[in-house]
Amino acid sequence: MEKQVTFAVKGFIVKDGKFLIVKRNPPEANIWELPGGHLEYGETAEETIIREMNEETGLNVTPIKLMDTWDSYLPPNRQITGIIYRCITDIYEVHLSDEHCDFRWVEHESDDFNLIHPAFKDKMMKWDWTLND
Repeated sequence: MEKQVTFAVKGFIVKDGKFLIVKRNPPEANIWELPGGHLEYGETAEETIIREMNEETGLNVTPIKLMDTWDSYLPPNRQITGIIYRCITDIYEVHLSDEHCDFRWVEHESDDFNLIHPAFKDKMMKWDWTLND
């Protein structure tokens, strides 16, 4: 089987000191992640996060800062490499797509932080959270 690498962009959006995470379908998989998705041919990373955030959450965002990189390995032969953008929006009313079944606004020092997939959580644990308010 051929090895496959894809590129994805995730959005980090803050509201009242909490950030948005979404739960991927099917619910029993219990995978919580930052919203976002895969780059389509011809798109920039910024265009991808604008499109994906709108598709997955209904939010119209503006990417303002590149926060970090991340990697996820899916057996037996798939790797997803990506970046996380800090995004802003004027309206915080979330409307999930069929890709996700739930969302939460969580604090980085809460138990809910531990729900996040390790590909993101391991990176986010090293952030200077005083700069992310």
